[in-house]
Amino acid sequence: MGLSCRSLKGTVARWRGQAAVPQFVRFCAVGFVNTGVDFSVYLALTRLTDFWNGHLVAASAVGFSLAVLSSFFLNTFWTFRCSGTGWPRRIGRFFAVAVGGLAVSSATVWLVVSLGVWDVIAKVAAVVLAMAWNFNMQRRWTFGSG
Repeated sequence: MGLSCRSLKGTVARWRGQAAVPQFVRFCAVGFVNTGVDFSVYLALTRLTDFWNGHLVAASAVGFSLAVLSSFFLNTFWTFRCSGTGWPRRIGRFFAVAVGGLAVSSATVWLVVSLGVWDVIAKVAAVVLAMAWNFNMQRRWTFGSG
């Protein structure tokens, strides 16, 4: 099922007067920081070592995983402003959503690289798709704000 203008307008209308817009802005800021973590790890692994240069998807997974750990703390306490209580349930859900995001990210890198596109462009596409997945699922399921 594709995203139509009508469904996008409905989503935006539901967000009005709710915490979703400022949450999304904070989520994007956290994502920007964690994208830096992800790319830094990925580029260090693939450009500074021979082993990881031959294992691009695995290097992408390592960078993504370290960024997720940082993301949990920043999103818990800043984006969604949750207290420290209930974190065992939240961290399980957070990582389950992140694994879904990792699948989206890894599949995107694999597919785009296999089409002959430069791996860094593939990584950018993976970040965009994984961000959309993560915000919606974290907001609705992990933090129960949707």
